[in-house]
Amino acid sequence: MARMLVYLAFVGLCGLLVPWGRVLEWAGSEPALASPATSSMGWMGGLMLGIALAWLYRIEWSALSQRLAGWLKVQRRRLGWALLGSICAAILIYF
Repeated sequence: MARMLVYLAFVGLCGLLVPWGRVLEWAGSEPALASPATSSMGWMGGLMLGIALAWLYRIEWSALSQRLAGWLKVQRRRLGWALLGSICAAILIYF
């Protein structure tokens, strides 16, 4: 649940950046330091970077290879069917 909240916060902050695109276009005609609208972009970007780094810090990187191997073992049959299907699709596209 905590990861879901981090994802939602990250997407919400990305949504905050959408209205600022128009402001940045207007700021292009003014001197860079004169526009107060672009100064808020720094703290928004820093906040998003901090959330992303906090999320990456919580991942247990030493166990990542074991988790990946376990996932591949569980998904072996599905991956085999995907490989067979992609080979058949490649043959159909080639010819």
